[in-house]
Parts: sequence; structure tokens; C-alpha cells
Amino acid sequence: MKIKIVNDRTDNLDQLYLLLTGDSAEGVKGITTGNPIKFNDLASPEINIESIVGARLYVGYGKFPAAPVPDGDQYYGWIEFTKNKDESAVWINLSNVDLTGLPLALAGTDIDGGSFTLGYKKSIQDTISDLKKSVLSPDDDDNPAYITCATGQPKIVGPNICPAGYTSYDSYINDLNTNKAPLEIMTDTPSGGSAIVFTGGFMNAVADTDVMISLTSGNGDTFEITKGEFTSNICYRCDGGKISYNGNLVDDNQSPQDNDDKLYSNSTFRNIMIGINEGYFTAIGPNVSAAFPGDIPFANGNGSEYAKIIHLNSNSYGFPYADSNLKVLVKALPSDSITLTICTDTEAKNYSTGDNKGSNQPTSGTFQFGIGAGSADLGVITIGDLNWRYTADEGGAYGGFLPELTEWTKMHFEGPGKYIWIKTTGEGEVSATGCFDSVPTYLNKVLT
Repeated sequence: MKIKIVNDRTDNLDQLYLLLTGDSAEGVKGITTGNPIKFNDLASPEINIESIVGARLYVGYGKFPAAPVPDGDQYYGWIEFTKNKDESAVWINLSNVDLTGLPLALAGTDIDGGSFTLGYKKSIQDTISDLKKSVLSPDDDDNPAYITCATGQPKIVGPNICPAGYTSYDSYINDLNTNKAPLEIMTDTPSGGSAIVFTGGFMNAVADTDVMISLTSGNGDTFEITKGEFTSNICYRCDGGKISYNGNLVDDNQSPQDNDDKLYSNSTFRNIMIGINEGYFTAIGPNVSAAFPGDIPFANGNGSEYAKIIHLNSNSYGFPYADSNLKVLVKALPSDSITLTICTDTEAKNYSTGDNKGSNQPTSGTFQFGIGAGSADLGVITIGDLNWRYTADEGGAYGGFLPELTEWTKMHFEGPGKYIWIKTTGEGEVSATGCFDSVPTYLNKVLT
């Protein structure tokens, strides 16, 4: 992969530094992993990398420490990416999770051969102003999340780092708790296994030791969180609490059992955090996590106001799990250069509204489907009125999880302009249009 760097900034160039971090780095040219370098000292404005995992490329003023500190007085920003040795794609994104500071923008070619851009709809100057006026509590210079950097620029520290600077989730959580809001949380699907659907909900917990969320799967697995482990700070961080999985008390990112149980417990916790931070949960429900990718975030007036502003103003992460359904993560083609622009504080650049051509599908489900290679002429496949979309991979094949469909629903194929009717639950005849006289069968097996 190649990253071409374009610098739009003209101030204090002798203090502008870069730092590349990451694991399992091989074939890095143009910069040394873990060693900060002045932008003016780069031999070439292009960095070449054969492979690297969990990489960050920081850009900021002043020589970087080994681990830059979001709530320090250094002005900086970064991009995140991974290029595995055995994968023909670069996973790449912008991130404002920890802070909103020096703005960066990206452009390149995605693995489908189309162009992509990630950037800002509003300048970082206006975005910081929006955050200060609309999100910080209190909205003044004394707020610990509002920092004037050593080089004079303001930056905002995210609520996962500085929750004290933001409005608490307490009223939102209390509303769900006292009304015993129902939950239906679907896990991820392990390799060769099946997803689990947990049902239950909030329990009107009173004491910190009381169970606040209790969920049970159809095969008897249990997932519980006490009130003391479901605080505003834990929800902002999406980390730090303890859960009970099948009666065992564990950290939210661990499991004492096998890998499948770890995947089940972690993804259940993650989906609950998405429901809180993107404001999908309501007191009356139904609060179904499988519907998140097709839902509109923040529509109910709840969730992270910080993440909402970042979502409205940029193509960047505003909280740790924004890749799940805010679609800020791109699979780039490594054979084409990726352009990183170091933006000024007053320019808005490379923001993409999205053309509804990319994939947006459930992360798990009861049923999957596949369409063989060489089928890209089908175009984008959409299901129903929700925002479910499926795109072909680089070989022209399709596949993914189907949403839970209780009614006969159109699966539309953009290329030929045709559709079929599908459903995933229940029985019965179709439909107002008379497509079928009865449920279709093949070899005496019902097709639904």
C-alpha cells in the first residue's frame, strides 16, 4: 500500500511532525515505525507499507511521545488502517473518538474499483465550535474537555476520555430501567456456528448490586449486567464494566470459556453499547439490535451528542463502535495510492454523503444467502424499505446475512431492475400482487 501525503497547512511547518505506530509491520519505507519525524524531513511525500496491523499515522505539532495523550496540550489528529499480508484490501478510517483536533482527509480507490473520500463537511474550526456550544457541559473554556493547545489551537477531548465534560447518560438509562424497556440483542456469528438471539430487557434495578439488564437465549445462555456496571462513564467508553455470562463474572472484553462464548458475550455487550450511544433504545421498545443498520441514528433525541455532531460534520468515528452501522470504515484498494491531506483548520474537504451503493447489511442473522462469482451485473441488491444493501465483492459474488423478515418483502436487483419476494419467518400465502398462489416448494422443502 502507498500513502501519498499532501499538506495544505502553511503555519509552523518546522514543528509539524508525523508518527507511524502499529504491529507486525513489514516493508515500511519512507518512515520508521515508532519514530516521530518532521514533515519537512521526509525524503518523499509517499509512504510505502507491505503490511501492518492496527496502524495509526499521527500528524501534529511538536515531537510525538511514544503514545500521544488525547487530553494533553499537543495539537494533532490521526488516521487508522490495517493491511494484512494475506488480504487484498486496506481497512482505513478517520477517527475523532478520543479527540477532535488537527483535521485530516483521505481519498483513494475502494476494492470495487470506485473512488472514495473521507473528510469533513464542516471545517474543524466550525466543528469544534459546534461541539463546544451544543455538547460540552458546561460550554466554556473551563470545561476539562476543552483544551487550548501549546501552539494556540483549541481541541475537544472525547467523552470516552473525559466523560466529566459531557452530559450524563443517567436520565436516559434511568428511563429505560424504570420502564423495563425490552431488548432483543443478536450476537455475531462464529465461524461454522450460529448467531444467538438474547431476549429480556431492563429490570427496574434500584441498588448498584441489582441486575439492571437480564437476557436469556433460546438455548438457556444468560447475560446480565448490574446497575453499578452500567454507568454513564462505562457507556461512553464502551468498556470497563463487568458482566455475568452464564453465571460467570467477567470483564466486558473477556470470557472465561471458549472462543465462541467470548464472541457471544463481547458482541452482545457491543450491541447494547451501540443502542445507547446511537440512541436506538426507547422505553417501549422493541429495541431489536438486528435492525440497527437500517435504523436512523440519534432519531429519538438520545445517544451521544458528541458522536452525533461528528457524524453530521464528518466521515469519522465519533465513538468506538461507529464502524458497525455509521459506515465510516472503508476497504481501499492497496495497488492505488491513498492520498492523505493535512487540512487547514478552516477548510472542509473530502466529505462524502454516500451514494447508497456500498454494503449495509446485518452483522448476524438466522439465515445467509450467497450468489456466485461473476454476478456483478446484478448491481446493488436492496431489501425492503429499510437501508439494507448488498454489493458484489471483487470476484462479482454476493453474500451476507438476511434481516429478520416477518412479512413478504422485495429483494430488488438494481442491474436488471427485477425483484423477488422473500421472508425469513412464519408461514402463509403471498400476497397482494399474486406472485404466488401458495408457499413455493422444492423437493418437498418449503422455500421462504
